[in-house]
Amino acid sequence: MQGIENLEKKEELEDKRQTKEKENGILSALVHEIKNDFGPALEEIEIKDVRIGLAYTGVLLSEDYGGVACTPLYEFSGCPSLGFTDTLKGKSADEILELTPSENPLEAAVGIATVNALSHMLGDLEPENFPASDIDILDLIKPEDSVAMVGYFSPLIPKILKITDKLTVLEKREIEAAKTRTLPSEKAREILPCSDVIILSASTLANRTFNELLALRGGAREVILLGPSSPLYPKPFFEQGVTAVMGTRILNPLTMLTVVSEAGGTKKLHQCCGQKVAFRKNK
Repeated sequence: MQGIENLEKKEELEDKRQTKEKENGILSALVHEIKNDFGPALEEIEIKDVRIGLAYTGVLLSEDYGGVACTPLYEFSGCPSLGFTDTLKGKSADEILELTPSENPLEAAVGIATVNALSHMLGDLEPENFPASDIDILDLIKPEDSVAMVGYFSPLIPKILKITDKLTVLEKREIEAAKTRTLPSEKAREILPCSDVIILSASTLANRTFNELLALRGGAREVILLGPSSPLYPKPFFEQGVTAVMGTRILNPLTMLTVVSEAGGTKKLHQCCGQKVAFRKNK
């Protein structure tokens, strides 16, 4: 009798987990996968430092792995302070991972930066499970393609325009002297379903728009997650329709903390402490 009750309780907990995962989409799936990979060892990994900068949020693990995520300051109309009663430093990675699906974008950014640091660690522990690709984003675009870019990747735009002039950028901010057709993010429902290639900024993870945007992909041939916030753990993204994940591996975590603290951006990360890494879904 006790065994049946325990089985029913276990099934009930699993049903609740799956329901929560469905509600939170990719972020909950990502956390679940990483916890499975690390197992109990995750409780022994400590958060050594956290920096929330103007451009990026950085996390350093006790094993000296670092990860970043875009700081979503534009999501706040007032002071974007966090109301933690104690510090994040010193907590276990297991605890901080729980922030990843948070409704608070800053908490989510800390969680995603932790995911990124842990994914770098897993890549070293299990390299056979993380086969990187040398493909460039421009290799995935054809002259006849209609391209939708969610988030304004300024250095990339002129390069895409050399391949196709059918590029539309969806952006929350006002962009002065935009180099191409730029529309408000609200136009995503009109633009994404009829695009051949969709480029999603990884900042859509922290601001919790990723799931909604991915659902609008229609018949897109390529859906690319791009930016230093991209978790270098591609499996759950591939399972949900993303065809390429392109992010940044932090090579020098201490320098990363300095760059983040000094409001350094993507260019500075790549110059000083990071390396671009890509994963391509097998078709």
